[in-house]
Amino acid sequence: MIQLSTLSHHATLFVQNDRHEFTSSLWKILSATSPAHILHDHTVLDIDTARAITSWANTSYEGTKIALLSFHTATLPAQNALLKILEEPRPGVRFILITSNGESLLPTLYSRLQLQHTDESSVQRKESHVFLATDSKDRMKLSYVTSLLTAKDEEGRKEREGVRTFILSLVDQLTQKKADPKYILSTIEVASYAGDSSSSGKSLIEYLALLLPQIKA
Repeated sequence: MIQLSTLSHHATLFVQNDRHEFTSSLWKILSATSPAHILHDHTVLDIDTARAITSWANTSYEGTKIALLSFHTATLPAQNALLKILEEPRPGVRFILITSNGESLLPTLYSRLQLQHTDESSVQRKESHVFLATDSKDRMKLSYVTSLLTAKDEEGRKEREGVRTFILSLVDQLTQKKADPKYILSTIEVASYAGDSSSSGKSLIEYLALLLPQIKA
């Protein structure tokens, strides 16, 4: 579990597939430290919630207070309403955002947040290493890959964000292993398609399984 003392930025972002469990664990810590902290946990964070958060942030308080905002998606009006307060909050006001759908964030909002990695990122790095070390004909049979392709998001749809982040972890592995740049560029291109609702996660990973060379440790 992440240590709150390591979060130095006033606005921190976690992209977490298991959003509910991660939020619950973090809120247990926060709620025990101060009654001033607040939690907003929504599948869709809307404009009314964004306004309530802004009002809370602009209310004077002596000391530090943290807003934990957990959501699958946030409406465009809500994101736009949060831009200013996330960029220039009052002294002592901090935000922790957790989303299971990072691709839905506006670039202007994303740029105001400091992305934090969690243990889930370590798992993906390990699994991408295994994927590349496995013979191409066996890659689609790996348990992590089959689980990833059957996972559902909070709205019951196939989990696109998990597929995208896994593909990006392959980019990191290929870069670290100093693979041929053509493979790195091709994998980056495939990652750009992963967030498209019309794309098939299975087809994208299957393509990479056949394309990418086997890289032993």
